[in-house]
Amino acid sequence: MYSILFRTLILYVLITVVIRAMGKRQVGELEMSELVTTLLLSQIVALPIEDPSIPLSHVLLPVLIIVTVEIITTYLKGRVNILKRVFESKPSVLIFRGVIDQTELLRVRLTIEELLSEVRRQGFRDIDEIYLAVLEENGQFSMIPKKSAEPPSATDIGLTPAECGCALPLVCDGVIDRDNLRRMGQDEAWLSARLAERGVCREQVFLMTLDDAGCVRITKKEEGK
Repeated sequence: MYSILFRTLILYVLITVVIRAMGKRQVGELEMSELVTTLLLSQIVALPIEDPSIPLSHVLLPVLIIVTVEIITTYLKGRVNILKRVFESKPSVLIFRGVIDQTELLRVRLTIEELLSEVRRQGFRDIDEIYLAVLEENGQFSMIPKKSAEPPSATDIGLTPAECGCALPLVCDGVIDRDNLRRMGQDEAWLSARLAERGVCREQVFLMTLDDAGCVRITKKEEGK
């Protein structure tokens, strides 16, 4: 019992480190080679848990070989076009200039019902609103609406608003995110001054954000939490 628990914990840490080394991807965004690698790793790691007689050392070597091959392949794909064509699929243009490419739909084995479902899922009412639809390499859909279906932008109505960028968290649950603080060109002295202006201390802050326009937003923790 304790042997299985120990093995499971060791292999859990191992596979976590390995997946992290492969890069941050969601399962739905894995390339074909990455998916194959993940499936192989899951099968190999399961063996010593199911059969305690298999030494852990017999698992480490195959895992290291698979991960090494995956990392080398990923490196070479960006530099050797032949490998890129072998290991990666190309984006498929399903709608171009408002016209559905029925041949491409058939090639990627996608029905018109599935395409319509994706159109609705992305917030469009009708396929006639789509100017360009692409099935990307990772299986995700990218859709660009026709100009008539787009909401008016600030430029369309003659405005030139200042860029405020994305609000980055500087404090989360009382803990300072020093990377974001440095990224925004500020320091802890500046942070303390902004908190003092609001009459709160860092430990009371649930969330504090800052955007490129200099807008600071602070949400205090609820009492007793």
